[in-house]
Amino acid sequence: MTQEPLRHEKYTHGHAPATLRQHAQRTADEAAAFLLPHLRPGMRLLDVGCGPGSITRGLAERLAPGQVVGIDLSRDALEGARREAAARGLTNLRFEEASVYEMPFADGSFDVVYAHQVLQHLRERPSAVREMLRVVRPGGLVAVRDVDWGTAAYWPRDRWIDRFIEVHHQAWYKNGGEPQMGRQLRALFNAAGVDDLEISAAVWCYATPDETSAWGEAYADRLLTSPMGERPVEYGFATRAEIESMAAAFRAWGTHPDATWMFIHIAALARKAV
Repeated sequence: MTQEPLRHEKYTHGHAPATLRQHAQRTADEAAAFLLPHLRPGMRLLDVGCGPGSITRGLAERLAPGQVVGIDLSRDALEGARREAAARGLTNLRFEEASVYEMPFADGSFDVVYAHQVLQHLRERPSAVREMLRVVRPGGLVAVRDVDWGTAAYWPRDRWIDRFIEVHHQAWYKNGGEPQMGRQLRALFNAAGVDDLEISAAVWCYATPDETSAWGEAYADRLLTSPMGERPVEYGFATRAEIESMAAAFRAWGTHPDATWMFIHIAALARKAV
């Protein structure tokens, strides 16, 4: 498969500044917690769909002097990732523009391949898993983590937030992705013929004033300035006025004293057959 199919896919969240700012808050300690016990210094790791590189930097710090490579198709995200890595003096880390469907690495190049919140946005998920398995060595690890939006729960209820969840799913499926990817990881990896498959889950829970305010503001900003709000309008699933009402609802929800939001993230850790 060539790189062309991924370039024609539409990333539901997009790479607008508001999205990159929120994604840059992610850390290896949280997002890769299921993988960290299996890592040791000197390992060579590939981070697929690395975005702004905040998780990648944490992995590089842990694996030094082992080499870490982050790939993504967003040049803006990669430029920021490179600046941050240079500022931190991470000489064992580099970033490249590349597609998960056709990665520019030889078979068995890495000890570990990691992907955080990537498969949910792809049309050809089995092809992506096969390519990740190709570039990891026999006996090496493939570790992925994806959210399951079908588990989203929040309080207090708001009709505009409910409406957001509805049109967000519609746009996501229209783009060829799968917002409930998390629950399907076991089936996807079983079909790929891996060894020692481990499935685990963790909950993102926002339940303090600082957490809910930040979550509400971030989603309001993304609705107003990124493809998260633009594509439902483009596809005819919502009007611009409705998107603005959703954003206002998120801001109001974030400051409510009872505000709570949570959903489940599922991780798959598999070993390539020897």
